[in-house]
Amino acid sequence: MPPGQRRGPRIQGFPIVEAFGYPYDSTSPAAELARNRKWCPFVNGHCEKYAQYRYGYCSVTYAANWDAGTARTYAVCDHRLDGDPIRWAVRDHFGSTDATLVAEVAATSEPRLSLDYVAFADSLAAEGGVDLIAIESQAIDLRGGGVGPAWRAFEEGAPEQWREYFSEEAKSKGRRDTVSYGINTGNVYKRLGTQVAVKGEYLREVNVPLYVVAQHTILTQLRKRVNFQPVATGEDWDITFVSFDYLEPVESNGRLPLTFVEAVRTTLSNYREALTSSGVAGSFLRGDLIEKVKRKALGGSVGNTQVPFS
Repeated sequence: MPPGQRRGPRIQGFPIVEAFGYPYDSTSPAAELARNRKWCPFVNGHCEKYAQYRYGYCSVTYAANWDAGTARTYAVCDHRLDGDPIRWAVRDHFGSTDATLVAEVAATSEPRLSLDYVAFADSLAAEGGVDLIAIESQAIDLRGGGVGPAWRAFEEGAPEQWREYFSEEAKSKGRRDTVSYGINTGNVYKRLGTQVAVKGEYLREVNVPLYVVAQHTILTQLRKRVNFQPVATGEDWDITFVSFDYLEPVESNGRLPLTFVEAVRTTLSNYREALTSSGVAGSFLRGDLIEKVKRKALGGSVGNTQVPFS
């Protein structure tokens, strides 16, 4: 390693695990085709992340301090939870009944409330003749410097030289030569922790169960901060948290499976009680308000007024 070059203690190998739905180093014809087409096999369509940001990675590796420094694979694209994880929720509720899955549903306009998925099926036993469930999926965001240099190394066919790409970027931007990306668990709790309560309230009013699909490591962290009481098997529930994780070897199609880990059911009242007592909601909502106020102030919006001390 050249003098002065530093490597982040959590990053031991190539940061990217999956690209366009397959292991980054897969040589299968399906993986090559997905890369050439910039294709996402989980939505069976063009990769939205690549179209928007020019990055097509699905997951990264990271070893978090709160996880005893254990290196794990983290899904960093919501579409990575499409497929088996979302279908699990549909099958859990509808069983063998055919159901239609609809993405990105605007549930209300004022205040604006959107749902990642709604699944429905005709049912004479359901209110209005239609049985529905709502599904929220939650991946995780990156923080810090990101893995852009590693992606460029991948695209240029030199993933084994990924560290040098970080050094080149550091030199061009005049900053320290480090690999400093991380996993933004705080942002997950800010969004997921409060959204489950808000959306759960609305869905309970309209008698629609809510499924929350997440990676198991994310659900574990959420429950450490919002320690809601689960209900016993057979008891009424409002919210089912469903977790999956990278536990199995590569599938026959060359992809890495997300394997079911557990389903935890609770009531809205149990969840809200845990959220309130944890103090998570208040601190995150306050922080979110502060962030928005400062961003608007820095933007020089019309109506900003400096009040001098007198």
